[in-house]
Amino acid sequence: MKKIIFWLLVFLSFSTQADCVYGAKSKMSFVILDSHSILLKNGPGKDILIKSFSFFNSGSSVTILKDSFCDYESAVLYVDGNVVDAQQVKWI
Repeated sequence: MKKIIFWLLVFLSFSTQADCVYGAKSKMSFVILDSHSILLKNGPGKDILIKSFSFFNSGSSVTILKDSFCDYESAVLYVDGNVVDAQQVKWI
């Protein structure tokens, strides 16, 4: 029984790994993809996609608060006077 629990925990630890990104502050521009997605681009490395429960619009003012962050990270962006948490991040 202990071996089954051990292997189940090992499997879950590998399958629930969060995606992380770095170098966000070096991105020079952003594109609003939809009301909950923003793409950070024009800097070294790949572009960074951030999905959030917060709303973005085409005229949003965006400030990047953290250079490195992972899925479900809090206080990643400052958008239109509100702190925005990242729900999902990935390299594009």
